[in-house]
Amino acid sequence: MADGAALAPSLKGAQTPESKLLDHVERVQNTRAGRIAVFVHLSRLQPHNQQPHHIRIASRIFDSLLNSADVQLFILSTGDLVLVGREVSPEEIDDVIDKVRSLFKSDAVAESRERGQGHFTTWFDLEYDFDMFIELIRKLAEKAEKNLDATREDASAGRERGVHFSGQALSPNGLARVLETMGRVRFAEIIRSQPAVIIGGDGTENILFEENYVSISELQQRIAPGFNLVSNTWLFQHLTETIDKHILHVLAKNGIGERKFATSINLNIATVLGRGFEAFDRFASRSSNNIIIEMQQIDVFANIPAYRYARDWLRERGYRVLIDGLNPVSLRLFDPGMLDPDFVKVAWGTEYSGRTSAQDRAQLSEIIETVDREKFILARTDSEAALAWALQLGIRRFQGFFIDKLVAKQISKEGNLVSTGKRR
Repeated sequence: MADGAALAPSLKGAQTPESKLLDHVERVQNTRAGRIAVFVHLSRLQPHNQQPHHIRIASRIFDSLLNSADVQLFILSTGDLVLVGREVSPEEIDDVIDKVRSLFKSDAVAESRERGQGHFTTWFDLEYDFDMFIELIRKLAEKAEKNLDATREDASAGRERGVHFSGQALSPNGLARVLETMGRVRFAEIIRSQPAVIIGGDGTENILFEENYVSISELQQRIAPGFNLVSNTWLFQHLTETIDKHILHVLAKNGIGERKFATSINLNIATVLGRGFEAFDRFASRSSNNIIIEMQQIDVFANIPAYRYARDWLRERGYRVLIDGLNPVSLRLFDPGMLDPDFVKVAWGTEYSGRTSAQDRAQLSEIIETVDREKFILARTDSEAALAWALQLGIRRFQGFFIDKLVAKQISKEGNLVSTGKRR
């Protein structure tokens, strides 16, 4: 078993987003005419509006501008966004920024349109402001490099990093080394489970399903503490597809169809359509109505036709489909009901505790009704405040650490929980 077969790569030469932006700015300094740069200061928002999912969603809103070959968006280490482009109209950029503002409409910084210390955006006409802009980027790159040096020292000292993803950005060679080490891990020992429940009107909890997953932060600490496994989206996707195969093998070997509760498995669409899942299906087909396949929102949107094909194929074989990775902010941008899943999992955020107005709650309630309350699961229910907030909106399906405590307490009191996850 590979326990501490920890990889200890050199972090020398790792680039920061700021250094990549500086490289780009230096390359375009001879073509300044008509070129604009815009800072979107997400780091000035309230802390509860700076979660990773907020930054991802905000950056995706700029996709409509990135079709141009001469427009690029940089996501800085601070979470700020920097758009650099030529021959793109300020009106087009303003339209996109207004959509970003709407995500954070309760935040005074996002609403501010005045220039000054607290403003939301800073604009540069690079034909005239180039020297000022590049000096700013140089300072940001130097600061980011110092922060990276601190990360290098922590990695070389082997210090615990908790659940934070830090270390060397994952490269193809680094991924190969990670996969080699991961091949020696006994996956049965690192697969975790967490229940999702339905809370009835009498306050009792019944099991909807148990999710089986591998914690990426735990895996990173175990086999590759010097690498940041989530630093490269596409390499991380390949990594998770390999993890999928290990999970499917373990679950099939351990008799997934004999479990008391319905089971959910978080898989990539490519895994579902691959040979590995066909092999799993031969073991699980008789109990497929007791298995839920979870797919991440980002994977679904990367290839919606493939998602629809996989969804329909799974349903034909008796499985159910869940879309994971949503949050209340993303629900304002699209209706997941259009994707026709059997369940949607929406992550709770502390920004909704006591901060939502009556109008916001009414809007969310309408969205939840559109999605279908019977399909809506509130994930990351980690506090009583989250549970109370959701119950007020008529949500009855939950998953999270606070729910784990409720389940443990009820099992201790009554000896068991009832499964409601099986199809009848």
